[in-house]
Amino acid sequence: MIKSLRLRNWRNYADVEIEFNEGVTFVVATNGVGKTSMIEAARWALFGTLGPTPEAAIRVGADSAEATVELILPSSRVLTIARPINRPRTRRDTQPGPRIAIDGTAVASAELPGLLTSEYKTDLSFLARLTMPAPNRIDDKPNTLGLENHLGRLFGIDGLRSALSRLDRLKKDNDRGIRSIKQAHSASAKRLADLSQLVQDTQVSVEGLTVRLEAAHLRRERVREYFRFQDARASWFAASQARHAELEEVARRISEKTGFRTTAETVEETIRIAVASLEESLGTVRVDIAVAASQADAVAANRLRLDESHADCPVCRRPLDDQTIDNAHIEADNELATLEQRAAELADIETDLADQRTQLLELQAVLTNMPALPAEPTHPDTAAFADDERDSAGLAVTEVMNALVEAKADATQAQRDLEAARDADQAMRELERLFRREAKLRVATETTQATLDEVLETTVSPIATEVNQRWAALFPDRGSLTTRADGTITRQIHGHDVPFDSFSTGEGIGATILLRLVVAHLTSVADFIWFDEPLEHLDPDVRRHVANMLSRVTAGDGSVRQVVVTTYEDPLARQLRARDTRHVHLVDVRQSHGSTAPG
Repeated sequence: MIKSLRLRNWRNYADVEIEFNEGVTFVVATNGVGKTSMIEAARWALFGTLGPTPEAAIRVGADSAEATVELILPSSRVLTIARPINRPRTRRDTQPGPRIAIDGTAVASAELPGLLTSEYKTDLSFLARLTMPAPNRIDDKPNTLGLENHLGRLFGIDGLRSALSRLDRLKKDNDRGIRSIKQAHSASAKRLADLSQLVQDTQVSVEGLTVRLEAAHLRRERVREYFRFQDARASWFAASQARHAELEEVARRISEKTGFRTTAETVEETIRIAVASLEESLGTVRVDIAVAASQADAVAANRLRLDESHADCPVCRRPLDDQTIDNAHIEADNELATLEQRAAELADIETDLADQRTQLLELQAVLTNMPALPAEPTHPDTAAFADDERDSAGLAVTEVMNALVEAKADATQAQRDLEAARDADQAMRELERLFRREAKLRVATETTQATLDEVLETTVSPIATEVNQRWAALFPDRGSLTTRADGTITRQIHGHDVPFDSFSTGEGIGATILLRLVVAHLTSVADFIWFDEPLEHLDPDVRRHVANMLSRVTAGDGSVRQVVVTTYEDPLARQLRARDTRHVHLVDVRQSHGSTAPG
């Protein structure tokens, strides 16, 4: 994830540093201010690509420019790349290399390609095309992404491509040998028919190969499912630990605020019991308050009757002297004071108990709103696989295929070819050898191509499905998308495939954005993607849908933690920022100097 970008003497910028956060950052400004310049500077600093004349980026009046980027790598280390551009004085002048540091420690610039490849687990050129717009907008299309080569490297099928190229060269050499012998020698029609039959017979061996290949494919899928389960279980365990930590925190707060001792395992029951206990105590105190008030009312009533009875006792009606009346007043006043003090003490107790109950109810609400832990993932297959089988299962498919092609072809044809060649001259024996070789090459080529096609179709299928689902949400009623392994995208309308070049500008931009996001999410560990003015040339409704989609990219569980979008749609960006201040940020680059941080 890009942490910051500093530009010195870069086009419109004299000296500016821009900071970036996790989430979606809309870089807003009117046209001509320097949004695209910022994108090209980030691409130059990271990957050293800037078009045919890098010196064009140097600010007028300056002799050099420099772009510096700070990148938080997947390993959490901070990579700093400062890549300068000098204005050449002669045609032989070359641009200097970048200055590189890891966590502040300088490293050799020659280590940069290997470092990025190791961190992001993919080819550097593919990483550049995936995470940054192309230097030339014409080249910013799905089929220029390099998806097929990326999938080949990712799933270990480059060996199949190499095998196909080698088989194609061998087949061409073999065909030239056959044509040469046919031109120099003739053979009977029966002889040629027998050799043709020999080629057809090789197809029988494909059935045997298919059985073994299916078994190899099945094992590879079991291995993949096993490691998917292991990953899901690790995620579940982390969530369980996090929930336990939250429960421990609630237990600590309960102990701190109320004195009730509890643990993460018993906190819910403890709160329930504590709330019930406080409710009972509150009821008792309130009864006591009512009793004290009743007693005070009785004393006050007796005192009033004493005043109204003049010199007679209000109870027995006997005459009372002045001293007795005064003593009765004093006794009544003392009793009233005692009852009032008791009522005040009970009111304080009631307030304290009510405060404790409120605190417990708030903590109980925290527990109630805490997300439930899903069930622990299970796996019906009891087999376990070692870590190295994650890759070896895929390689086994290729190895078994090559071995069985050779074995089956040799076993079924060796004796027949020997008998057919006994009475032939040297040229015809050579022709037979070439036909046998053609049969093997044909089987090997077809089997290898079928395997490659199947693997690519399997690997691209989740990508194609996800792209089509998101397309349907973005462009309803515009047909479905088909994404192929080479990055080619077509749109199906009324049973007809519409090529990408026939898409509208908005449809093309939308499809390109979707493919980059889905590929990053499903097949890479790239945690940042930058887009240069993707909202241009879009209808207002589509523009809002695309902006809304981009604003939500980092809110999910995918690997993409940062999306940067340049746009002149200031009001729309601010509306999205107001809706989600946690994940959406704004950077205004209308100032050409100083330091800029996301708002």
